[in-house]
Amino acid sequence: MRITTWFQRAAALALMVAPACGSAAAPCALASLSWLAGSWRSADDPQGAQERWAVAPHDVLMGTAWEFADGKPGYAEIMTVRQDGDAIALVLRHFDAGLGRAWEERDAPMVFIASSCARGAVVFDGRGDRAGEHLTYRRDGASLSIVGEFLRHGAAHREQWHMILSGD
Repeated sequence: MRITTWFQRAAALALMVAPACGSAAAPCALASLSWLAGSWRSADDPQGAQERWAVAPHDVLMGTAWEFADGKPGYAEIMTVRQDGDAIALVLRHFDAGLGRAWEERDAPMVFIASSCARGAVVFDGRGDRAGEHLTYRRDGASLSIVGEFLRHGAAHREQWHMILSGD
């Protein structure tokens, strides 16, 4: 009689699924990220958070975002997704709501490099002080999921935003 453990069954399933998942991933190309373009609003609080992406010349993506969570003063964010040597870089900087103070150092914006691309999805891995952090964007029709996996004082911190495509 053959006995299999839950772990053995899970490992076998992972081996069967891995090739399919791997084949969906493709090398990241700047032009293939244009699916991110659009005006997005928080699905939970459309007036509390928005993010906008536009395709600029040479397929560069330019983005802005802001969030005013209940009881918090709010912030603004400026972003770009561009070619950086052989890599695709997401570079961003946060500001207080009055744009008077940047959160990041003057010469040290947050930098993430695209590590995995698939149709309607991209994962960016943190560089420099952001090593070990990840930002994942995933679009499904008129929905955009943004997941940030950050390190704060050495502890893992996860933030997630569910956005919907806006008509404006």
